[in-house]
Amino acid sequence: MRTFIAIEIPQNIKEKIYEAFEKEREKEKGVKWVEKENLHITLKFLGEIDERKVKEIEKILEEEIPLKFKSFEAKLEELDGFPNFKNPRVLWIGVSPKEKIKEIFEFIEERIEEEKMNIEKEVREFHPHITIARIKVKGKFSFERKKFDENFKINRIALFKSDLRPEGPIYTLLKEVKLKDE
Repeated sequence: MRTFIAIEIPQNIKEKIYEAFEKEREKEKGVKWVEKENLHITLKFLGEIDERKVKEIEKILEEEIPLKFKSFEAKLEELDGFPNFKNPRVLWIGVSPKEKIKEIFEFIEERIEEEKMNIEKEVREFHPHITIARIKVKGKFSFERKKFDENFKINRIALFKSDLRPEGPIYTLLKEVKLKDE
């Protein structure tokens, strides 16, 4: 099954992000916008893994994450793009504090490697972000570099199954763990 580990973001933050791009969703063709309910911060894309590995990942999340990490305040940053903002293939909103989120990512990477699950390590540098759109057609897009000033609490890590469909992916929650309260 196709899976990933993510930080869930609160519903009110999802709604603010979604509302911020209402005009762009109406006018920009060739852009595939992420559905409001699918907005999240990916920590680790696991890809296609079997049921045994899913259970191992669930165990790591459930038994180790709440002991090692406390909940913390996060903040949305500005709109940016991969590979760059001038000619993006992916539009995203940065999230800080980058160091704390990166610490969770690195812990997950290390634990997966220690368990010898044969899941590839991420080769690109980790940038905590919320993907909001994918550019499907090369063209001239004029996206305003919107800045956000929204704070929210990061207090849950989740394992999701991802079913790819023509109308867009469907994410199913497999396991959710709460971080320790501060």
